[in-house]
Amino acid sequence: MFLGTAGSMPTSHRAPTALLVRRGGERLLFDCGEGTQRQLLRSAIGLPELRDVFLTHYHADHYLGLPGMLKTFALRGRDLPITIYGPPGLRDLFGALRRIFGRLTYEYELVELRPGDALTRDGYQLVPFGVQHRVSAVG
Repeated sequence: MFLGTAGSMPTSHRAPTALLVRRGGERLLFDCGEGTQRQLLRSAIGLPELRDVFLTHYHADHYLGLPGMLKTFALRGRDLPITIYGPPGLRDLFGALRRIFGRLTYEYELVELRPGDALTRDGYQLVPFGVQHRVSAVG
């Protein structure tokens, strides 16, 4: 489900980048632009208890929705852990973002992925690949 396709310039009809992949009972969020949780709430899915979020790179239009969504989960009393994946630099990014979202009610794990680092799941694999962008990024 495309939640946002406007890149860094939202319009009245298009939100910044976010994509939700549904596979059986799994929900995988790829990028989390500003307004992603609102887009989810407006959809038929609602705001699911995501277990995995994947960031492709660290331009603000791809992650600015994440601190608010993490805090919303905490305000709802979430206790289910969440894993955030992204290219190298993820831990540095979260060092800065912690000041924004503060204390959470649940654990989170940060996993830095490089091209070729396969994540094996039940019946499929996620394999990041290198892309050409102005910053370190994976597809």
